[in-house]
Amino acid sequence: MARTRQHRDRLLQAAVRLFRQKGYAASGLSEILAISGAPRGSLYHYFPGGKEEIGAEAVRSAGRAVEKTLTDLVQRTAGSNEFIIAYTAQLGAWIAASEYRDGCPVATTLLETTPRSERIAAAGREVIESWTNAIAVAFRRDGFDEPASRKQALLLISTIEGALLMARVLRDTAPLAAIVEAFASMQFSKTSTSGTGA
Repeated sequence: MARTRQHRDRLLQAAVRLFRQKGYAASGLSEILAISGAPRGSLYHYFPGGKEEIGAEAVRSAGRAVEKTLTDLVQRTAGSNEFIIAYTAQLGAWIAASEYRDGCPVATTLLETTPRSERIAAAGREVIESWTNAIAVAFRRDGFDEPASRKQALLLISTIEGALLMARVLRDTAPLAAIVEAFASMQFSKTSTSGTGA
């Protein structure tokens, strides 16, 4: 059982790698199988829904890995500024080491499939929620209330995803480094505001 479970894990790892580097549409099932080394029959055994099901599960798998990284970093840092410095430095080192070939597998997959695939979009919403919850802890330590900390976390996620795209295009980690300065210089209200007025 453990051995056959490894086939599923290898298929997911291969899918995450390919989606990160090539995108969802350009990654075929035969390529996922070839990279994983799993038997052909295992693909439809574990993923009877085919590529769409693999896409959704790859998003969740990559999302869990990022969530663990976020949670670990939040626990090891004293607040949002220290967390942002540590995380953007980590991302910068990772993307530079890949020679700017790697992107966020969650973002690349969702951009290509949403809203066409509700299955993959639903997985994406779960992942964004988990990342928001993890990062919000750092902002709460700084004194933000719960709604404000979640807004800050969502803003940071959005900024990082955009910076990763820019870093790949520019082949430079400067967009990630800019996040630290931007968040440090912003004046944030530590409580949420109601209404839509200025």
